[in-house]
Amino acid sequence: MKYTLTLQENHYQQLREHLIRPDEKERVAFIICGRSLVEDKEDRFLSREIILLSEDKLLTSHHLQVSWDNKYFLQALKKAESKDFAVIVIHNHPAGFAQFSATDDEGEYHLFRLAFNRNGGKRPHGSLIMMSDGSLFGRVWKSNYTNKPFSIVRVFGKTLRIWYPNRLKDFTSPEAFQRQQLAFGTALNQDFSQLTCTIVGVGATGSATAMLLTRLGIGKINLIDKDVVEESNLNRLHGATMIDIGLKKVQVLKNHIEMIGLGTVVNVSDDWVSAQDSIDLLKVSDFVFGCTDDNAGRIILNRLAYFYLIPIIDMGLIISLRPDSIEIQDLQGRISYLFPGSDCLITKGVINIERAIAENLKRNDPEAYAKLKEEKYVMGEGNPSPSVVTFTTEVASMAVNEFINRFVQYNSSNLFPHRTKFFHRSVEICPTNIRNNDCRICGRDSYWGRGDMNPFLDIAS
Repeated sequence: MKYTLTLQENHYQQLREHLIRPDEKERVAFIICGRSLVEDKEDRFLSREIILLSEDKLLTSHHLQVSWDNKYFLQALKKAESKDFAVIVIHNHPAGFAQFSATDDEGEYHLFRLAFNRNGGKRPHGSLIMMSDGSLFGRVWKSNYTNKPFSIVRVFGKTLRIWYPNRLKDFTSPEAFQRQQLAFGTALNQDFSQLTCTIVGVGATGSATAMLLTRLGIGKINLIDKDVVEESNLNRLHGATMIDIGLKKVQVLKNHIEMIGLGTVVNVSDDWVSAQDSIDLLKVSDFVFGCTDDNAGRIILNRLAYFYLIPIIDMGLIISLRPDSIEIQDLQGRISYLFPGSDCLITKGVINIERAIAENLKRNDPEAYAKLKEEKYVMGEGNPSPSVVTFTTEVASMAVNEFINRFVQYNSSNLFPHRTKFFHRSVEICPTNIRNNDCRICGRDSYWGRGDMNPFLDIAS
Protein backbone atom coordinates (compact mmCIF):
# COMPACT_ATOMS: atom_id res chain seq x y z
CA MET A 1 0.00 0.00 0.00
CA LYS A 2 1.31 3.42 -0.90
CA TYR A 3 -0.02 6.79 0.25
CA THR A 4 -0.23 9.81 -2.04
CA LEU A 5 -1.66 13.33 -2.06
CA THR A 6 -3.15 15.46 -4.84
CA LEU A 7 -3.62 19.20 -4.30
CA GLN A 8 -5.79 21.38 -6.48
CA GLU A 9 -3.59 24.07 -8.01
CA ASN A 10 -5.60 26.93 -6.50
CA HIS A 11 -5.26 25.31 -3.06
CA TYR A 12 -1.51 25.03 -3.54
CA GLN A 13 -1.31 28.72 -4.46
CA GLN A 14 -3.30 29.70 -1.35
CA LEU A 15 -0.99 27.66 0.84
CA ARG A 16 2.14 29.06 -0.75
CA GLU A 17 1.00 32.66 -0.32
CA HIS A 18 0.06 31.98 3.30
CA LEU A 19 3.18 30.04 4.32
CA ILE A 20 6.03 31.56 2.30
CA ARG A 21 6.53 35.20 3.26
CA PRO A 22 9.48 37.62 3.44
CA ASP A 23 9.58 37.52 7.27
CA GLU A 24 10.54 33.80 7.08
CA LYS A 25 8.35 32.73 9.99
CA GLU A 26 6.76 29.31 10.31
CA ARG A 27 3.00 29.28 9.81
CA VAL A 28 0.34 26.59 9.67
CA ALA A 29 -2.79 25.58 7.77
CA PHE A 30 -5.13 22.59 7.52
CA ILE A 31 -6.22 20.77 4.38
CA ILE A 32 -9.49 18.83 4.38
CA CYS A 33 -9.17 15.96 1.92
CA GLY A 34 -11.45 13.51 0.18
CA ARG A 35 -10.21 9.94 -0.03
CA SER A 36 -9.59 7.45 -2.82
CA LEU A 37 -8.82 3.90 -1.79
CA VAL A 38 -7.82 0.91 -3.91
CA GLU A 39 -7.20 -1.95 -1.48
CA ASP A 40 -3.57 -3.09 -1.24
CA LYS A 41 -2.49 -0.55 -3.88
CA GLU A 42 -3.04 3.10 -2.99
CA ASP A 43 -4.71 5.35 -0.44
CA ARG A 44 -4.92 8.79 -2.04
CA PHE A 45 -5.70 12.12 -0.33
CA LEU A 46 -7.54 14.73 -2.45
CA SER A 47 -7.64 18.37 -1.40
CA ARG A 48 -11.14 19.82 -0.96
CA GLU A 49 -10.78 22.79 1.35
CA ILE A 50 -8.00 24.93 2.84
CA ILE A 51 -8.19 26.38 6.35
CA LEU A 52 -5.54 29.04 6.97
CA LEU A 53 -4.65 29.90 10.57
CA SER A 54 -4.20 33.66 10.84
CA GLU A 55 -1.54 35.31 13.02
CA ASP A 56 -3.93 35.90 15.92
CA LYS A 57 -4.65 32.14 16.17
CA LEU A 58 -1.00 31.19 16.64
CA LEU A 59 0.65 30.82 20.03
CA THR A 60 4.16 31.16 18.61
CA SER A 61 5.52 31.87 15.16
CA HIS A 62 9.19 32.37 14.41
CA HIS A 63 12.00 31.13 12.18
CA LEU A 64 12.24 27.66 13.73
CA GLN A 65 8.88 26.91 15.31
CA VAL A 66 5.13 27.39 15.13
CA SER A 67 2.46 26.40 17.65
CA TRP A 68 -1.29 26.85 17.94
CA ASP A 69 -4.25 25.97 20.13
CA ASN A 70 -5.43 22.43 19.33
CA LYS A 71 -9.04 23.61 19.28
CA TYR A 72 -8.49 24.80 15.69
CA PHE A 73 -7.33 21.34 14.67
CA LEU A 74 -10.36 19.80 16.40
CA GLN A 75 -12.64 22.18 14.50
CA ALA A 76 -11.12 21.04 11.21
CA LEU A 77 -11.40 17.41 12.31
CA LYS A 78 -15.06 17.82 13.18
CA LYS A 79 -15.71 19.34 9.76
CA ALA A 80 -14.08 16.34 8.10
CA GLU A 81 -15.63 13.58 10.20
CA SER A 82 -19.16 13.61 8.79
CA LYS A 83 -17.99 12.39 5.36
CA ASP A 84 -14.92 10.43 6.49
CA PHE A 85 -12.59 13.03 5.02
CA ALA A 86 -8.98 13.32 6.12
CA VAL A 87 -7.18 16.28 7.69
CA ILE A 88 -3.63 17.24 6.76
CA VAL A 89 -1.62 19.67 8.89
CA ILE A 90 0.83 21.71 6.84
CA HIS A 91 3.54 24.11 7.99
CA ASN A 92 6.65 25.58 6.38
CA HIS A 93 10.37 25.26 7.12
CA PRO A 94 11.90 28.63 6.21
CA ALA A 95 15.24 27.60 7.71
CA GLY A 96 15.68 25.05 4.93
CA PHE A 97 15.54 21.91 7.09
CA ALA A 98 14.28 19.38 4.51
CA GLN A 99 12.88 16.78 6.88
CA PHE A 100 10.58 16.49 9.86
CA SER A 101 12.24 17.71 13.05
CA ALA A 102 12.18 16.03 16.45
CA THR A 103 9.73 18.74 17.53
CA ASP A 104 7.49 17.87 14.56
CA ASP A 105 7.64 14.19 15.46
CA GLU A 106 6.57 14.73 19.05
CA GLY A 107 3.92 17.34 18.31
CA GLU A 108 2.32 15.36 15.51
CA TYR A 109 2.30 12.14 17.53
CA HIS A 110 0.14 13.77 20.20
CA LEU A 111 -1.96 15.64 17.64
CA PHE A 112 -2.92 12.56 15.64
CA ARG A 113 -3.34 10.45 18.76
CA LEU A 114 -5.95 13.03 19.70
CA ALA A 115 -7.56 12.66 16.27
CA PHE A 116 -7.83 8.86 16.35
CA ASN A 117 -9.02 8.79 19.96
CA ARG A 118 -11.70 11.30 19.05
CA ASN A 119 -13.30 9.62 16.04
CA GLY A 120 -12.18 6.01 16.36
CA GLY A 121 -11.66 5.73 12.61
CA LYS A 122 -8.97 3.61 10.97
CA ARG A 123 -8.35 5.75 7.88
CA PRO A 124 -5.14 7.84 8.12
CA HIS A 125 -4.60 11.59 8.36
CA GLY A 126 -1.43 13.40 7.33
CA SER A 127 1.13 16.15 7.69
CA LEU A 128 3.00 18.17 5.10
CA ILE A 129 5.97 20.54 4.99
CA MET A 130 6.46 23.28 2.40
CA MET A 131 9.98 24.48 1.73
CA SER A 132 10.86 28.05 0.75
CA ASP A 133 10.94 27.13 -2.95
CA GLY A 134 7.39 25.79 -2.73
CA SER A 135 8.38 22.12 -2.84
CA LEU A 136 6.45 19.69 -0.63
CA PHE A 137 7.01 16.48 1.27
CA GLY A 138 4.90 14.77 3.87
CA ARG A 139 3.72 11.65 5.64
CA VAL A 140 0.58 9.89 6.75
CA TRP A 141 -0.24 9.05 10.34
CA LYS A 142 -2.02 5.73 10.80
CA SER A 143 -4.36 4.64 13.56
CA ASN A 144 -1.58 2.68 15.29
CA TYR A 145 0.28 6.03 15.66
CA THR A 146 3.00 5.11 13.18
CA ASN A 147 3.75 7.17 10.10
CA LYS A 148 4.81 6.53 6.54
CA PRO A 149 6.03 9.02 3.86
CA PHE A 150 3.81 10.07 0.99
CA SER A 151 5.08 8.24 -2.09
CA ILE A 152 4.18 11.20 -4.26
CA VAL A 153 2.66 14.67 -3.85
CA ARG A 154 0.95 16.12 -6.90
CA VAL A 155 -0.33 19.60 -7.76
CA PHE A 156 -3.05 19.42 -10.39
CA GLY A 157 -4.55 22.30 -12.33
CA LYS A 158 -3.65 24.28 -15.39
CA THR A 159 -0.11 22.97 -14.93
CA LEU A 160 1.24 19.83 -13.25
CA ARG A 161 3.90 19.40 -10.59
CA ILE A 162 5.05 16.37 -8.60
CA TRP A 163 7.42 15.71 -5.71
CA TYR A 164 8.56 12.36 -4.33
CA PRO A 165 11.38 11.07 -2.10
CA ASN A 166 14.86 11.39 -3.67
CA ARG A 167 13.66 13.47 -6.60
CA LEU A 168 16.71 14.83 -8.48
CA LYS A 169 19.02 12.55 -6.46
CA ASP A 170 21.04 9.63 -7.79
CA PHE A 171 19.14 9.39 -11.08
CA THR A 172 20.78 8.77 -14.43
CA SER A 173 18.65 8.77 -17.56
CA PRO A 174 18.87 5.51 -19.50
CA GLU A 175 20.71 5.87 -22.78
CA ALA A 176 17.45 5.51 -24.72
CA PHE A 177 16.24 8.82 -23.25
CA GLN A 178 19.44 10.87 -23.44
CA ARG A 179 18.25 12.88 -26.45
CA GLN A 180 15.02 13.68 -24.62
CA GLN A 181 17.07 14.82 -21.64
CA LEU A 182 18.90 17.30 -23.90
CA ALA A 183 15.55 18.92 -24.68
CA PHE A 184 13.85 18.97 -21.27
CA GLY A 185 16.44 18.02 -18.66
CA THR A 186 17.01 15.09 -16.31
CA ALA A 187 14.12 15.97 -13.98
CA LEU A 188 11.44 15.30 -16.59
CA ASN A 189 12.91 11.90 -17.45
CA GLN A 190 12.92 10.98 -13.76
CA ASP A 191 9.38 12.34 -13.28
CA PHE A 192 8.09 10.36 -16.24
CA SER A 193 9.65 7.19 -14.84
CA GLN A 194 7.53 7.67 -11.69
CA LEU A 195 4.21 8.18 -13.47
CA THR A 196 1.31 5.84 -14.12
CA CYS A 197 -0.68 6.76 -17.22
CA THR A 198 -3.92 5.06 -18.21
CA ILE A 199 -5.32 4.86 -21.73
CA VAL A 200 -9.03 4.21 -22.13
CA GLY A 201 -9.66 2.78 -25.59
CA VAL A 202 -6.63 1.34 -27.37
CA GLY A 203 -7.78 1.62 -30.95
CA ALA A 204 -6.38 4.08 -33.45
CA THR A 205 -5.60 7.05 -31.19
CA GLY A 206 -5.14 4.93 -28.06
CA SER A 207 -2.54 2.60 -29.54
CA ALA A 208 -0.63 5.57 -30.98
CA THR A 209 -0.75 7.27 -27.58
CA ALA A 210 0.60 4.13 -25.92
CA MET A 211 3.54 4.00 -28.34
CA LEU A 212 4.41 7.64 -27.67
CA LEU A 213 4.18 7.31 -23.88
CA THR A 214 6.35 4.20 -23.93
CA ARG A 215 9.04 6.01 -25.90
CA LEU A 216 8.84 8.97 -23.49
CA GLY A 217 9.80 6.63 -20.65
CA ILE A 218 6.53 6.53 -18.68
CA GLY A 219 7.02 4.09 -15.80
CA LYS A 220 3.63 2.35 -15.89
CA ILE A 221 0.89 2.26 -18.51
CA ASN A 222 -2.59 0.88 -17.87
CA LEU A 223 -4.66 -0.17 -20.89
CA ILE A 224 -8.48 -0.42 -20.80
CA ASP A 225 -10.48 -1.79 -23.73
CA LYS A 226 -12.96 -4.64 -24.19
CA ASP A 227 -12.58 -5.09 -27.96
CA VAL A 228 -10.62 -7.60 -30.01
CA VAL A 229 -8.42 -6.96 -33.04
CA GLU A 230 -10.27 -7.13 -36.37
CA GLU A 231 -8.84 -7.04 -39.85
CA SER A 232 -10.47 -3.66 -40.43
CA ASN A 233 -8.36 -2.27 -37.52
CA LEU A 234 -5.00 -3.10 -39.02
CA ASN A 235 -4.69 0.05 -41.10
CA ARG A 236 -4.45 2.16 -37.93
CA LEU A 237 -3.84 -0.09 -34.89
CA HIS A 238 -0.23 0.39 -33.79
CA GLY A 239 1.46 -2.81 -32.65
CA ALA A 240 -1.07 -5.22 -34.24
CA THR A 241 -0.46 -7.71 -37.06
CA MET A 242 -2.54 -10.21 -39.06
CA ILE A 243 -1.74 -12.98 -36.59
CA ASP A 244 -3.35 -10.89 -33.78
CA ILE A 245 -6.84 -10.92 -35.31
CA GLY A 246 -9.32 -12.17 -32.72
CA LEU A 247 -7.07 -11.39 -29.75
CA LYS A 248 -7.82 -8.76 -27.12
CA LYS A 249 -6.47 -5.37 -28.16
CA VAL A 250 -5.07 -4.65 -24.69
CA GLN A 251 -3.09 -7.88 -24.61
CA VAL A 252 -1.69 -7.36 -28.11
CA LEU A 253 -0.58 -3.83 -27.21
CA LYS A 254 0.86 -4.96 -23.86
CA ASN A 255 2.94 -7.59 -25.63
CA HIS A 256 4.21 -5.06 -28.15
CA ILE A 257 5.17 -2.50 -25.49
CA GLU A 258 7.06 -5.14 -23.54
CA MET A 259 8.89 -6.22 -26.69
CA ILE A 260 10.14 -2.64 -27.18
CA GLY A 261 12.14 -3.26 -24.01
CA LEU A 262 12.27 0.21 -22.44
CA GLY A 263 11.13 -1.04 -19.04
CA THR A 264 7.54 0.23 -19.03
CA VAL A 265 5.28 -1.87 -16.80
CA VAL A 266 1.89 -2.58 -18.41
CA ASN A 267 -1.38 -3.55 -16.70
CA VAL A 268 -4.60 -4.25 -18.58
CA SER A 269 -8.36 -4.48 -18.14
CA ASP A 270 -10.19 -6.14 -21.03
CA ASP A 271 -13.55 -4.86 -19.85
CA TRP A 272 -15.73 -1.77 -20.00
CA VAL A 273 -14.42 1.37 -18.33
CA SER A 274 -17.25 1.03 -15.77
CA ALA A 275 -16.04 -2.41 -14.60
CA GLN A 276 -14.40 -2.54 -11.17
CA ASP A 277 -11.02 -3.67 -12.53
CA SER A 278 -11.00 -0.70 -14.90
CA ILE A 279 -12.07 1.71 -12.16
CA ASP A 280 -9.24 0.49 -9.91
CA LEU A 281 -6.70 1.15 -12.70
CA LEU A 282 -8.14 4.64 -13.22
CA LYS A 283 -8.02 5.50 -9.52
CA VAL A 284 -4.29 4.74 -9.22
CA SER A 285 -3.44 6.82 -12.32
CA ASP A 286 -1.41 10.02 -12.39
CA PHE A 287 -2.77 10.89 -15.83
CA VAL A 288 -5.51 9.49 -18.09
CA PHE A 289 -5.93 9.64 -21.86
CA GLY A 290 -9.49 9.19 -23.09
CA CYS A 291 -9.33 7.61 -26.55
CA THR A 292 -12.85 6.26 -26.85
CA ASP A 293 -15.88 7.32 -28.87
CA ASP A 294 -18.09 5.72 -26.24
CA ASN A 295 -20.26 8.47 -24.71
CA ALA A 296 -21.12 6.40 -21.61
CA GLY A 297 -17.42 5.90 -20.97
CA ARG A 298 -16.74 9.58 -21.51
CA ILE A 299 -19.27 10.47 -18.81
CA ILE A 300 -17.24 8.42 -16.31
CA LEU A 301 -13.94 10.01 -17.36
CA ASN A 302 -15.52 13.47 -17.33
CA ARG A 303 -16.58 13.09 -13.70
CA LEU A 304 -13.39 11.29 -12.69
CA ALA A 305 -11.25 14.35 -13.45
CA TYR A 306 -13.15 16.47 -10.93
CA PHE A 307 -14.13 13.90 -8.27
CA TYR A 308 -10.66 12.31 -8.12
CA LEU A 309 -8.45 15.21 -9.26
CA ILE A 310 -6.94 13.13 -12.05
CA PRO A 311 -5.82 15.10 -15.12
CA ILE A 312 -7.50 13.74 -18.24
CA ILE A 313 -6.96 14.50 -21.91
CA ASP A 314 -9.90 13.40 -24.00
CA MET A 315 -9.39 13.23 -27.75
CA GLY A 316 -11.44 12.66 -30.86
CA LEU A 317 -11.32 12.77 -34.66
CA ILE A 318 -14.13 13.59 -37.07
CA ILE A 319 -13.92 12.82 -40.78
CA SER A 320 -17.07 13.43 -42.81
CA LEU A 321 -17.84 13.60 -46.50
CA ARG A 322 -20.21 15.83 -48.44
CA PRO A 323 -23.49 14.12 -49.30
CA ASP A 324 -23.25 11.89 -52.38
CA SER A 325 -19.61 12.78 -52.77
CA ILE A 326 -16.12 11.66 -51.81
CA GLU A 327 -15.14 15.27 -51.11
CA ILE A 328 -14.08 16.00 -47.52
CA GLN A 329 -16.61 18.13 -45.66
CA ASP A 330 -15.00 18.05 -42.23
CA LEU A 331 -11.65 16.77 -40.98
CA GLN A 332 -10.95 17.85 -37.42
CA GLY A 333 -9.05 16.57 -34.41
CA ARG A 334 -9.86 17.67 -30.86
CA ILE A 335 -8.14 17.40 -27.49
CA SER A 336 -9.67 18.52 -24.18
CA TYR A 337 -7.65 18.83 -20.96
CA LEU A 338 -9.95 18.41 -17.96
CA PHE A 339 -9.11 19.94 -14.58
CA PRO A 340 -10.93 21.86 -11.82
CA GLY A 341 -11.35 25.29 -13.38
CA SER A 342 -11.86 24.08 -16.96
CA ASP A 343 -15.11 23.42 -18.78
CA CYS A 344 -15.99 19.75 -18.84
CA LEU A 345 -16.99 17.65 -21.84
CA ILE A 346 -20.70 18.10 -21.20
CA THR A 347 -20.40 21.89 -21.01
CA LYS A 348 -18.45 21.90 -24.28
CA GLY A 349 -21.02 19.64 -25.98
CA VAL A 350 -18.57 16.76 -26.59
CA ILE A 351 -20.74 14.17 -24.83
CA ASN A 352 -24.06 13.19 -26.41
CA ILE A 353 -26.26 12.26 -23.45
CA GLU A 354 -28.84 10.50 -25.64
CA ARG A 355 -26.18 8.27 -27.15
CA ALA A 356 -24.73 7.59 -23.71
CA ILE A 357 -28.12 6.34 -22.48
CA ALA A 358 -28.41 4.11 -25.56
CA GLU A 359 -24.89 2.72 -25.05
CA ASN A 360 -25.59 1.90 -21.42
CA LEU A 361 -28.85 0.20 -22.33
CA LYS A 362 -27.18 -1.87 -25.05
CA ARG A 363 -24.43 -2.88 -22.62
CA ASN A 364 -26.64 -3.78 -19.67
CA ASP A 365 -29.87 -4.97 -21.32
CA PRO A 366 -29.31 -5.97 -24.98
CA GLU A 367 -32.85 -7.31 -25.42
CA ALA A 368 -34.48 -4.08 -24.26
CA TYR A 369 -32.05 -2.13 -26.42
CA ALA A 370 -32.96 -4.14 -29.53
CA LYS A 371 -36.67 -3.70 -28.85
CA LEU A 372 -36.42 0.06 -28.33
CA LYS A 373 -34.14 0.42 -31.32
CA GLU A 374 -36.73 -1.32 -33.46
CA GLU A 375 -39.33 1.09 -32.09
CA LYS A 376 -36.90 3.97 -32.82
CA TYR A 377 -36.68 5.06 -29.18
CA VAL A 378 -32.88 4.83 -29.04
CA MET A 379 -30.05 5.70 -31.35
CA GLY A 380 -28.82 2.69 -33.29
CA GLU A 381 -25.54 2.14 -35.03
CA GLY A 382 -24.94 3.80 -38.34
CA ASN A 383 -22.20 3.10 -40.83
CA PRO A 384 -18.66 2.98 -39.40
CA SER A 385 -16.93 6.35 -39.27
CA PRO A 386 -14.06 7.05 -41.68
CA SER A 387 -10.61 6.81 -40.14
CA VAL A 388 -7.10 7.41 -41.50
CA VAL A 389 -3.99 6.42 -39.55
CA THR A 390 -2.05 9.62 -40.23
CA PHE A 391 -4.77 11.75 -38.66
CA THR A 392 -5.50 9.46 -35.70
CA THR A 393 -1.77 9.41 -34.98
CA GLU A 394 -1.54 13.18 -35.26
CA VAL A 395 -4.36 13.61 -32.75
CA ALA A 396 -2.47 11.29 -30.38
CA SER A 397 0.65 13.42 -30.88
CA MET A 398 -1.36 16.57 -30.11
CA ALA A 399 -2.54 14.96 -26.86
CA VAL A 400 0.88 13.74 -25.73
CA ASN A 401 2.51 17.09 -26.55
CA GLU A 402 -0.20 18.73 -24.45
CA PHE A 403 0.69 16.32 -21.64
CA ILE A 404 4.37 17.37 -21.87
CA ASN A 405 3.47 21.06 -22.00
CA ARG A 406 1.48 20.84 -18.77
CA PHE A 407 4.64 19.60 -17.01
CA VAL A 408 7.33 21.82 -18.55
CA GLN A 409 5.38 24.73 -20.13
CA TYR A 410 7.50 24.83 -23.25
CA ASN A 411 4.63 26.96 -24.63
CA SER A 412 3.19 28.59 -21.53
CA SER A 413 1.01 31.03 -23.46
CA ASN A 414 -0.86 28.18 -25.12
CA LEU A 415 -2.32 26.26 -22.16
CA PHE A 416 -5.93 26.22 -23.32
CA PRO A 417 -8.39 23.65 -21.97
CA HIS A 418 -9.71 22.72 -25.42
CA ARG A 419 -8.05 22.65 -28.82
CA THR A 420 -9.55 21.76 -32.20
CA LYS A 421 -7.47 21.47 -35.36
CA PHE A 422 -9.21 21.62 -38.73
CA PHE A 423 -6.79 19.70 -40.90
CA HIS A 424 -8.58 20.47 -44.16
CA ARG A 425 -8.41 24.22 -43.54
CA SER A 426 -5.06 24.50 -41.69
CA VAL A 427 -6.88 26.27 -38.84
CA GLU A 428 -6.70 25.66 -35.09
CA ILE A 429 -9.13 27.11 -32.55
CA CYS A 430 -8.82 27.11 -28.76
CA PRO A 431 -12.19 27.86 -27.09
CA THR A 432 -11.94 29.53 -23.70
CA ASN A 433 -14.03 28.68 -20.65
CA ILE A 434 -17.69 29.66 -20.52
CA ARG A 435 -18.35 32.42 -18.01
CA ASN A 436 -21.02 31.94 -15.34
CA ASN A 437 -20.98 28.21 -15.99
CA ASP A 438 -23.64 26.48 -13.85
CA CYS A 439 -22.69 22.88 -14.69
CA ARG A 440 -22.93 20.55 -11.67
CA ILE A 441 -19.56 19.00 -12.54
CA CYS A 442 -17.29 21.82 -13.70
CA GLY A 443 -19.23 24.97 -12.79
CA ARG A 444 -19.26 24.43 -9.04
CA ASP A 445 -16.67 22.98 -6.69
CA SER A 446 -18.94 20.74 -4.59
CA TYR A 447 -17.62 17.60 -6.34
CA TRP A 448 -13.99 18.64 -6.70
CA GLY A 449 -11.80 16.28 -4.69
CA ARG A 450 -14.84 14.41 -3.37
CA GLY A 451 -13.22 11.03 -4.06
CA ASP A 452 -14.93 7.85 -2.95
CA MET A 453 -18.65 7.97 -2.33
CA ASN A 454 -21.71 5.80 -2.80
CA PRO A 455 -22.83 5.69 -5.55
CA PHE A 456 -19.53 5.92 -7.41
CA LEU A 457 -19.11 9.40 -8.96
CA ASP A 458 -22.65 10.11 -7.72
CA ILE A 459 -24.03 8.28 -10.77
CA ALA A 460 -27.34 6.55 -10.06
CA SER A 461 -27.39 2.92 -11.21
